[in-house]
Amino acid sequence: MLATKRGQELLAEAWGFYEEALELLEQGDLRHAAGRAWDASEKATNALIVERTGREPQYMREISIEVAYLGQESQALAAFRSRFAGQAETLYGDCFIDNHCEPEDYHAEMIRNTAEYIQDAERLAG
Repeated sequence: MLATKRGQELLAEAWGFYEEALELLEQGDLRHAAGRAWDASEKATNALIVERTGREPQYMREISIEVAYLGQESQALAAFRSRFAGQAETLYGDCFIDNHCEPEDYHAEMIRNTAEYIQDAERLAG
């Protein structure tokens, strides 16, 4: 359980986006499923940042900077920083924005694995 109300709200939003991603994936809409998985990742990352810093980033650049600083605190946060970059590049940039979602199995797995990303964000927030 997260300590702040805002962190809890962001995490709840992350899980909602994740559920939408799974629904879209089941419907065969890989591109939009990737977009929703990214939304879930971003919300979970913001929950982590809010819990650890007390600040909520508003823009992607701010999120990236905060994640970079957090990554200096521990190996676990450094690993999370790398996962964040992978989620942003693959799910958001490649698949959602550029519509390059091949191989499909890889992207579908990454969408499903977003649940682990959200769980890790919550764990690291504590």
